[in-house]
Amino acid sequence: MDANKHNFTYKFQIMLNNPDHLPRKREPVVTKLNFSDYQVHKDSLVLYDDADNQIPFQVIDVRSEGDYIREASLVYLVDMEKLVTSYWLYAADEPVAAERMFRGIEKLDVTQADGFRRLDTGYYILELCSGTADGTSYGKWGIRYFEAKAEGKNLIKDYSNAIGGFYGPFFTPKNGLINPPEHTTVDCIVEEEGPLYCRYLFKGTVPDGLDENLKGKKFTITWEFFYGTPWFRRKYDVDDFSTTVDGIPVVNKITVGDEFESGKGDRVFTSFASYGGTYYRKGDLYANILSEGVHELLEHADEQNSPNIKAYKDSIGDDINKVSWDYFWRLFCIKEGILTAEEIKHHISTIIPESHRQVHESRRNGNVLFGDQPVDVNGAPEQTIFPMSANKTAELNEATGYAMVWYTSNVVARYQIVQRNDSGWVNWGTNGENEHPELPTGSTIYTAYGQFDNWEVQADTMEKNIDSKQGLATILK
Repeated sequence: MDANKHNFTYKFQIMLNNPDHLPRKREPVVTKLNFSDYQVHKDSLVLYDDADNQIPFQVIDVRSEGDYIREASLVYLVDMEKLVTSYWLYAADEPVAAERMFRGIEKLDVTQADGFRRLDTGYYILELCSGTADGTSYGKWGIRYFEAKAEGKNLIKDYSNAIGGFYGPFFTPKNGLINPPEHTTVDCIVEEEGPLYCRYLFKGTVPDGLDENLKGKKFTITWEFFYGTPWFRRKYDVDDFSTTVDGIPVVNKITVGDEFESGKGDRVFTSFASYGGTYYRKGDLYANILSEGVHELLEHADEQNSPNIKAYKDSIGDDINKVSWDYFWRLFCIKEGILTAEEIKHHISTIIPESHRQVHESRRNGNVLFGDQPVDVNGAPEQTIFPMSANKTAELNEATGYAMVWYTSNVVARYQIVQRNDSGWVNWGTNGENEHPELPTGSTIYTAYGQFDNWEVQADTMEKNIDSKQGLATILK
């Protein structure tokens, strides 16, 4: 035993179980601690791995009485090939001097006016923004700068989009909104911030649109980041709601959109895959219906003598398909004022029945394809596919070998995946055709980006985390 271990009162076993015997590399582990039956001083903890190496950790969510911990959680990173192993937590009833030389996550200077935190996690450099509510893709809240340090490439060109925004059912034409990330700001709250683990809350209110069922709804998004690992995760909590989208009921389901920008003629990702193979429909008929409406509006723009319509036309250019999907929705946004509420309602009366008929009552509804290899999304009509029923998915770049992997704690019935070379816009969205949301509120999304030997194994580890439990204490003195 190391000499300094003689200073401790207790030795707690931390039991680690590795479901499915998966290879674990720098996996974040959070272990619940309860010291109700012990006198554990807050400045006495030291953690050793199964090779008796002292390892860094962070104590979070502490409930204490004076200087003594009653409940807390322990965050640390684990490399593990075994099916089971044990770590050892030493503690004492008085302070114990221990080496704490560990740099960990660093806070950098933010670059955006609405920048909340710019972090160097050791693996990523990323910037969380609170949003500007200016109605543009440059003002969305969420992660607006995202770079894997080993690659050295920002996946969101010019901060013009965001990872983590949630949308439907709050930006369908019926609600008269474009989307909350572009017309809302969030309050950013630090819950935990340390060398191994940071947790932030984004709290906001969805701006009211035309749908009475969706007015006054509040939301909270919990972001978690870990040091030196590709994992990060977020959880979406939204006030209860019930409405319809495309004439179909929606109860407590949302669209989360992770969006990437790389500029015209380029794509961050070149294909998409679901775990075990991809069942999907291809082409976005709804986009065509919206596009036709936009072109019809623009044809008569000069006659209408509206500065908002003129500004909208100027922002699009010659071809709406060469700009972000957001421009389709700007037409129907009550806050943009391009159309009046009555004009929006008039368009809805034709768009919703026609889109439902084309998507759900046509041959396309039964035209489900299957790919056992990653799907070339840009080669599909409208550069869009709608994968079905999955909770482990990936977007891949065949040239670089990098992949973004998602695991959702609930199965998503349909996704919308866009990889558009014309504009450089790439989207991972938890919605089906006609913007029908499919992710249950309260869901947690794990995400990892990197060059993985097998992205499906990475997804498996996110689905089945290392299970950890505090064992009985050995009294040392």
